Amino acid sequence: MAPDRREFLRLAAPGLVAAVAGCPSGPTDGADGPETGVEAVDTVPLEARSDRPAWDDEAIGRAVLVGGEERERAALARYDAVGRRGTLGEFRSGIDYDRERLLLVESAGPNACHDRLELDSIRAEDGRIRADAAVVDSREDGGEGDSTACAEVVTYPAALARIAFADGPLDSAAVGVTDGWGRTADVRAGVEDPLGPGPDSLAGEIRPDGAPDPIGPLECERARVERYDGWFEPSDVVWGDLEADGGDGVALALRIDDTAYGRGETASIRLRNVADRIVNTGNRRKYSLEVSTESGWQDVRVGDADGFFEYTDEAVGHVPGEGFEWSIELTESGIAEAAPHDHAAVCPALAAGRYRFVYWGAIGGAVAVGFDLT
Repeated sequence: MAPDRREFLRLAAPGLVAAVAGCPSGPTDGADGPETGVEAVDTVPLEARSDRPAWDDEAIGRAVLVGGEERERAALARYDAVGRRGTLGEFRSGIDYDRERLLLVESAGPNACHDRLELDSIRAEDGRIRADAAVVDSREDGGEGDSTACAEVVTYPAALARIAFADGPLDSAAVGVTDGWGRTADVRAGVEDPLGPGPDSLAGEIRPDGAPDPIGPLECERARVERYDGWFEPSDVVWGDLEADGGDGVALALRIDDTAYGRGETASIRLRNVADRIVNTGNRRKYSLEVSTESGWQDVRVGDADGFFEYTDEAVGHVPGEGFEWSIELTESGIAEAAPHDHAAVCPALAAGRYRFVYWGAIGGAVAVGFDLT
């Protein structure tokens, strides 16, 4: 009977790098003979995706080294195993972080046929994990002459390695990555590295400088309408960065692409998880669009008084670097169309002034960005 995974890891000889269901990896000769420290390796390909992972647009790829359960859940939540390896949960089952590490490697390819990343030559070298990774064309011969049609979409393949150590796990890695265009780079990773972008590295703005110049209170002459009222206390609103979902430090960051717009232009707003864990929020419908008035911040939208401004309460989990996006045309019709209810309208007409977008679906508060409309 073939040994199970735990037995396989126990039986593997120290200094031998054994690869299962990935590209074969054997002992690696160092300057002073075979490297030691890595006891066994198991690799699995992950589902290739068309949505970009949370790394820089100019990067060749990314490596993530995992040394704990919470980080494991956050790093792998967006992936499934592919091929005949069972589930990703089975691959990760029973991992012992006192002697094992997970190494996730991601890269990109020019089309849907570049949907596999080969991860091999995993070894211990100079006190860190070393590996090689390359995006490959999954067509049988990988050549341009293959008749298989490939969708012209940038694809992001990935692979995962489970690495067992003889003398205690290593906490840093360097992976030589070759992407689907043939570009190469040495990608570094550590168990304490952030999984997504930090608040200071995000593109976009939070609000204009200076205090707003309030306009008169909003009054709507239309019959039988009620003004939207966000389900949050004004004192709960913070600008830009929010500690949320019961964790320590900033978890959610909200950014807008500009702080000044003309009527008819489109505002793009992004909410991102900037923590190293999965952060839960409500759905994307839970926002207010307000203008500063002499009576305080008021939502510019109204709805049928006979209707009910209903919001569902499902939870949405965001992995590091991901979240929600909104694009709102700054006209009465554009704002109404983007609203979560069919009976929404803007009343009175939009006036020049200071506006803010408030996402109040976060657990633990509400987060806002501001802009001037001219």
